[in-house]
Amino acid sequence: MAKLNAKPIKGRAKLKGSKSSHVPKQHGGKAGARHVPRAKKAVMNIADSSVDLEEAYRRTVLTEMENQAGVNHLLPIKIKGKGLVSRVVPREPEKEDVEPSDEDVDEQHYDQILVEEPPKPAPKVPDNITVADILHKRDEEIREKQFYIGTTCAAILENPDARIDNVANLLNLLGDVNREGSINFLAVRKTALVSLVEVFKDIVPEYRVGIVDKEQQKLKKDTLTRVNFENKLLTYYKQLLQHMETNTSAYTRKMRLSQKLSVETRQLLETTVQCMCDLVLAHPYFNYSPNIVQVLVLMLNNPKESVRKMVHACFSSLFKTDSRLDLTHHSLQIHRINLNEDTMLELKKQKLEKQKSYFINMSRKERKRKKKLDELEKDIFETKAEESKQVVRRKLTEISKLAFMIYFKILKCYPDSRVLSVTLEGLSKFAHTINIDFFADLVELLNNLLENAELGYREQLHCIQTVFIILSGQGEVLNIDPARFYSHFYKNLLYVNAGKNSEDMESILKTLDIILFKRRRNVTYHRYVSFVKRLSTLCLQVLPNGTLGLISLIRSCMHMNQQLDILLDTEADVGSGKFDPYNEEPEFAHANCTALYESSCLTRHYHPTVRKMITNVLKGAETVPIATGRTLTPAEFYTNYDCSEMVFNPAIPPPEKVKYGKNARSAMGMKLAARKLSRTSSSTIDVVKVANITGSSKALVYDYFVEYVNTSKNQQ
Repeated sequence: MAKLNAKPIKGRAKLKGSKSSHVPKQHGGKAGARHVPRAKKAVMNIADSSVDLEEAYRRTVLTEMENQAGVNHLLPIKIKGKGLVSRVVPREPEKEDVEPSDEDVDEQHYDQILVEEPPKPAPKVPDNITVADILHKRDEEIREKQFYIGTTCAAILENPDARIDNVANLLNLLGDVNREGSINFLAVRKTALVSLVEVFKDIVPEYRVGIVDKEQQKLKKDTLTRVNFENKLLTYYKQLLQHMETNTSAYTRKMRLSQKLSVETRQLLETTVQCMCDLVLAHPYFNYSPNIVQVLVLMLNNPKESVRKMVHACFSSLFKTDSRLDLTHHSLQIHRINLNEDTMLELKKQKLEKQKSYFINMSRKERKRKKKLDELEKDIFETKAEESKQVVRRKLTEISKLAFMIYFKILKCYPDSRVLSVTLEGLSKFAHTINIDFFADLVELLNNLLENAELGYREQLHCIQTVFIILSGQGEVLNIDPARFYSHFYKNLLYVNAGKNSEDMESILKTLDIILFKRRRNVTYHRYVSFVKRLSTLCLQVLPNGTLGLISLIRSCMHMNQQLDILLDTEADVGSGKFDPYNEEPEFAHANCTALYESSCLTRHYHPTVRKMITNVLKGAETVPIATGRTLTPAEFYTNYDCSEMVFNPAIPPPEKVKYGKNARSAMGMKLAARKLSRTSSSTIDVVKVANITGSSKALVYDYFVEYVNTSKNQQ
C-alpha cells in the first residue's frame, strides 16, 4: 500500500517541476529572467517551498502509519527554537456500535422515572479531626455567608432596578438546605431573613403594585422597565412571605400535635414574627398586607409571651397610624365617630347658604378667580391622595359595629373566657358610643356577671365603670337604680395597693369622677360620706401619684358639699351608731360618726407634694396651690406625678450635711459609752479604765475588745 501511494505523489511532483522548468527555456536563460515580474517570482518560490513541505509531511505520515498503526495525529505546535513539532496520541480500540431497540430505550426511561437515585455517600471524616476543628470550620462558614449576605444587600440597595435578581440568592439561604445541597445553619437563616426584610423595607414602594399585561398593552421603554422591576419585586416578596408563613405553620402544627419543639424552631419563630411585624408597619398598604395581618392574628394566641407581646405592640402601632383604616379590625379610634351628625349637617347647610348668597353677589372677575382657585385646590387634594371624610366615617362605623358584636358575643356566650378582662376594659372605654336601645339589656347582663360569675376585682371594676359611663350619658333617661353597683365598687376599692395592681388606679379615678361629681345628685349623704372616708383610707396604700389624685377628689368633694366638714372635726358626733369599716354597704357604714384620722399620717408622708396637699385640705383652702396656674385634675395628678420608674416628680433634694467638730464628736462618744456601760454590771467594766485605755480623743471612745478580754478573764 505504501508503494502504490508513493507513485502518484512522485509523478505529481514531477509534473509540477516540469511546469516550473519550462518557463526559463521560453525566455532564453538569464536574458529571459529579466522580463519576469517580481510578484510572479515570489509566487513561484512559495509554491516550490510548499511542495517540498507537503512532500516531506506525506513521507513522515506514511512512515508513521507503517510503524505505528494505532496512533492519532494532533495539530502540530510551534516551539521557539525548534519550529513545528508534531504530536500524536495512541488510538483507542474501536467498539462495535450496537443500536438499542425501542423496548430497551423505553425500559431505561421508565427505570429513570421510577427508580430513585441512590443517595450519595457522605464525605469521610478524617479520624484525627476534633470537635474544636468542626466548630471552627462551622464558624468560618457562618462568617463567610454572613459577609456574602451583607455585600449582596448593599449591592441591591445601591441599584435595586438593575440588581433585583440578587434577591433570589438571599432567598436560597432561608431554607434548611440550599440549591447546592449544603446545610444552612440557623445563624445564616436568621441573618438572611432579617436582611431581606430590611432590603424590602427600603425598596418596596408606598403604593399598591398592580399586574400589567405587557402583551396586550403597548408600553414605553421606561415604563416597561419599571413594570418588569415591579413584577420581579412582587414575586420575590411573595416568596419571602410564603417562607415566613411556612415557619409559623410548622410551629403551630407541632404545637397542635404536642410534639417537642427544638430551640432552633422557637428562635426562628420569634425572628419570623418580628420580621412580619416590621413589614406590615413599614408598608401597611402594599400587596399582601392583609395576609400578613391574618397570620399575626393567629400569633396572638401563641403560648409564648414574647411572641404575644411583639404582635400586641405591632397592632397597637398599626391602629394608631392606620389613616385609611383598611387593616384596623378592632379600632381604637371609635371616639372619632360623630354622634351629632344631624346637627353638624344643619350647620353645614347654613354655611353653604351663606356662601351661595355671597357667590350671587360676586362680580364676574371674582367668580373666574374663585373657579381657578377651586380647580387648584382640587388638584392639591388629588395629589395628597386623602380619603374622604365620608369614607372614613363609614369605615369607623363598620369597625365599631364589628367590635361591639365581638364584645357582646363574649359576654353572653363565653363569660369564662380568658379575654373577658380585656373585653370589659374595651367595653368601658367605648361604652359612650353604644345605642341607647341596648343599655337596659347590657346593664342587666353586667349585673348577672357581677352576681354569678367568678370575676376578679379588676373585671368587677371594668363592669362597674361601664355601667356608670352608660348611666352618665344618654342612659340618664333610663329608670335604673345602680345601688348594687355602688356596693360592688365600695367593696373593691381597698383591693388596690402599691404593688402589681397599682395601674388600676387610673380606671378607679375615672369611675370616682363619674360617681362623686357627674352623678352627685343621685348619691345620698351617707353614701357620699362613706366614699370619702374610704378614699382617705386608700391614700395610705397606693403610690404617691394615686394618693395625690385621691386627695384632689377629697378636696373637691368637701368644697362642693359643706356637710362633709364633719369629717375634719374629731370631737363632733352626728347621728347614732358606730363606724364599721368592714361593712360592704356604704349606706349603712355610719361614716359620719368618724373622722379622717388618716390625714395625720399623710401629713408625715415621704412625698413632699402629698404633705402640702393634705395640709391645704385640713386648712380648708379653696384651691390647691401645688403648681403654678390652674389646679390639676385627679387624672392629671396621677399622670404628671407618676413615679413608676422609681424617680420622684418633682425631684426631692438630698438632705443637707451637718458638720460636727472634734470636741462635739468626742463628747457624743463619751455619752454613748457611758449609756452602754451603765446597762452592764459595775464589776465587769470600769468607765475610767476604758477612758484611760483609749487614751487620746482621736481613738475609739469605747473599745469592745477590752470588754471581751475582761469578760473572758472573769469567766475563767
